[in-house]
Amino acid sequence: MTTPSDTAEHARPTKSQRTRQTILLAAETLFSEHGYDATSLDAIGRRAGIQGSAVLYHYATKRQLYEAVLDRLFGPLVGELYALLDEDGPLDDRLVAVTSAMVRFAAQRPSAARLLLRETSAGSADAQDIVGRATARHWEHLLGVLTSEREYHSGFDPLLVWNIVVGAVCFHFSAGPTIGGPGADPTDPAQVEFFDRVMTDLTRSLCTAGTLGVVDGQRPVDASRPRPGRGGAVTTADG
Repeated sequence: MTTPSDTAEHARPTKSQRTRQTILLAAETLFSEHGYDATSLDAIGRRAGIQGSAVLYHYATKRQLYEAVLDRLFGPLVGELYALLDEDGPLDDRLVAVTSAMVRFAAQRPSAARLLLRETSAGSADAQDIVGRATARHWEHLLGVLTSEREYHSGFDPLLVWNIVVGAVCFHFSAGPTIGGPGADPTDPAQVEFFDRVMTDLTRSLCTAGTLGVVDGQRPVDASRPRPGRGGAVTTADG
């Protein structure tokens, strides 16, 4: 018979699990602050309070560790976005809910926004490859939903809306303090509330702009073959 103490003991993380979580937290902070290439395993080890060589006991390579950081960072968000997009109702309402969820996530985890913006704009080919593959893996279902509804109404391109929203959210929470001045804090609750209203209003206006992405009745690019880009962005064929 299982007793409450047996259950508590079974649920208690092991020393190895606690060490892995400590490593992931340290790596997330350093990767977002300095980038993949400039962050060494020794630096991660020092931050985690262990030797750099001990990191390799839990993660065979720095790439494997980086992939684990991305999974830990974005896994819960992706699950929430999937659920929101799979709900019934007009696509614009679902995209507004997705936008609000992304704003709240970035406000709670600004390191995620910094990491994406850093690696997609200035990362090495290796770092961009890791982020790009993680993007394709995580956003596959989400992009499929958007692609299936790209003819929501004439001229509406939900993939373009997704690009705009992801770009704005990442830039606001990673570069906002620099652009807005030393006193700017995008994670301040009042600022988050205001930015959430701005972004959800923007999303809805983009969804109702019937000529979005259309010039003289033609899309500026071939939008028939969407493909996942890096850092959560989506590009179209040859784009």
